[in-house]
Amino acid sequence: MKNYIGIDVSKTRLDVDWLGDHKKYDNEKSSIEQLIKALDKLKKQKKLSLVICEATGGYEQKLIRACHESDIPIHLAHANKVRHFAKSKGLLAKTDILDARVLSEYARLLEPKADTLVLNKKTEKIAKILRRREQLQADRTREKNRLDKELDVGIVQSVHDHIDWLNDELKKIDKQLDELKASDEVSGNYDLLTSIPAIGSVSAYYLMAFLPEIGKVSHKALAALVGVAPFNRDSGQGMGKPFIQGGRSHLRRILYMVAISAIRCNVKLKSFYTALKDQGKPTKVALIAVINKFLSIINSVIRRQSPWEEVY
Repeated sequence: MKNYIGIDVSKTRLDVDWLGDHKKYDNEKSSIEQLIKALDKLKKQKKLSLVICEATGGYEQKLIRACHESDIPIHLAHANKVRHFAKSKGLLAKTDILDARVLSEYARLLEPKADTLVLNKKTEKIAKILRRREQLQADRTREKNRLDKELDVGIVQSVHDHIDWLNDELKKIDKQLDELKASDEVSGNYDLLTSIPAIGSVSAYYLMAFLPEIGKVSHKALAALVGVAPFNRDSGQGMGKPFIQGGRSHLRRILYMVAISAIRCNVKLKSFYTALKDQGKPTKVALIAVINKFLSIINSVIRRQSPWEEVY
């Protein structure tokens, strides 16, 4: 019999559906260590198939890291999928205890596979730095937008001072990324990615941190992860237009910019894009197709561990 343990994660607490019983642990290091010891004991007794939790804005990271380090099988479920599953069972109420139980039931019926740890500590650090970089850039944009609406000289100076501080912080962020780039865990794939025209430093960091599956999965799987794989929308005799859905939106935004650059500096991709436009394809559709082609190039470069070479 397969045993699944659902864990509802909040900022301060872990509610555990422990094989039908309910247990509580604090979401902090010492309590998580106690939980891991108990889970490891179950695993050794062959009474544990999988631990399952949801993404909760980062509060789940300590638990996930501890499980991976102790070789406890864990799966991070998509919150929307679990919620839709609960509604399909007629469970409209939402409490921490009930959520943990729903997670266990979700795992028993769907049998998801344990996640593999695809980020090393260096690339995980890059991901955190990139998120902080996005926050600083968003703050700078907001401050710049305030300048043309403010007339008070003192407030305008305050805004300028804040923008200067944000620029200094962004320089520090970029310096941290450059230092991480020099490490052995990062430098290899970084050099391979930046050998491809149109991929600069920031794009390479995003691909390593938010698409670590590159070189490990098929091109179709990669496109689905990014959210550029077209899905059919046909019903009866009606034939709808294919559409893209889901995926990693922050990464897709970066790849849009990479695609625009690629059609300027890559002859083959430019010809491919132009041909699609000549067929009457909308610009966005043509760019999505370019991103798909580009992902195939990236996947090939990382898989064969050889720099990009232009072939005519």
